[in-house]
Amino acid sequence: MERAEIEAVLGSRGWLAAYGAAFRAAVFERTHIARISPDQVLFHVGDLAGGIHGIARGAFAVSVATAAATPAVATIVRSGVWFGNGPIVAERRRLLSFRAAEPSVTLHLPLAAIRELSAASIEAASAFADLASVNMQVAVRVVSDLLIPGADRRIAATLRRVTRADEGEGPDDPLGFRLRQAELGEMANASRRSVVRALAAFEAKGWIGISRHRIAVRDAAALERFAHG
Repeated sequence: MERAEIEAVLGSRGWLAAYGAAFRAAVFERTHIARISPDQVLFHVGDLAGGIHGIARGAFAVSVATAAATPAVATIVRSGVWFGNGPIVAERRRLLSFRAAEPSVTLHLPLAAIRELSAASIEAASAFADLASVNMQVAVRVVSDLLIPGADRRIAATLRRVTRADEGEGPDDPLGFRLRQAELGEMANASRRSVVRALAAFEAKGWIGISRHRIAVRDAAALERFAHG
């Protein structure tokens, strides 16, 4: 994936796409490309600020700090999403970790560049502050899905969210998105038994396809009807 293609993706969807060409160009010229291997962690819970990443290809599992020793996976974010802004706004250590769920390509904007742009322009400062609101919408959807009664319905809603099937998102692999059943259970607050049973039922109805730790959504509308009734 070359820079022109990366900038085309991040300039046409997500947070940065909402701003003018001048601001997008200023952000792009201060970034560098990062190619991330599966399971590589970019930010850990407890880390200090280190800039932000915009996803051009691939996906990242987002884990939340809890009272338990190991953070729990809350959701998976994909192309167009910029993450890592929490400590920039609150000036605190990170409450989230971000691990590549698939081979991924991002643009990294260092903290120094964010401060430079923010100091030079009130519009830029406002844009970076707005990133917190954009990412809060992701958090609200996670909570909304977790409030759905019935594990199988929560699993259906979670599948739609983390694959972005409702937005027409397609996997890079024809077999589907790389998705572990254990993580799906964490994200949907469902037991492994419930996940296995629900996935088998969804596959039997033709809503999804399952192959070698990958899941392909075949009928996003059916999952939506089932999840939300």
